Amino acid sequence: MQIAFTGPRQLTKAQEHEICKDFAYFISNHTADWHVGDALGLDDFVRRAAGYYNKQLTVYEVEGKQKWHFAARSKRMIDAIADLENPWLYAFPNKPCPNGCKPCKSPNGGGSGTWLTIAYAKYRGVQIYLFPLFETKFGDRSWMPEWLTDEPTHEQLSLF
Repeated sequence: MQIAFTGPRQLTKAQEHEICKDFAYFISNHTADWHVGDALGLDDFVRRAAGYYNKQLTVYEVEGKQKWHFAARSKRMIDAIADLENPWLYAFPNKPCPNGCKPCKSPNGGGSGTWLTIAYAKYRGVQIYLFPLFETKFGDRSWMPEWLTDEPTHEQLSLF
């Protein structure tokens, strides 16, 4: 199993606490190699957690300072695991998906590197598990973009 991670570049103490619980109860129990970027926030958290949980870790470094360099880093990470056995992206979005963000070869994350990575992973066929860091109601999936739901959309057909 290969697990890539994506999430915000800044975490509040409350978000770190929630992420710690997710790692302790769910994520750390998988026999998997971990993949993450070199940014602050969630990336830094994962790099520290990998040592704590004794996980094999691959870190993807950004190769410049322009916005597209950061997108390229995320795409390299997803490309590295997409064709391996049992690839997953564990995503920790801190806001709903921006309008216009959708799976494609060059997604527009609308300023959100996390959602850009999620969209690209969907495009590449990587399985995705979401850990939203914003307020949601139990069972409410209305905040998820349609392209992430596994259920087909239903349309009322006209009789005439």
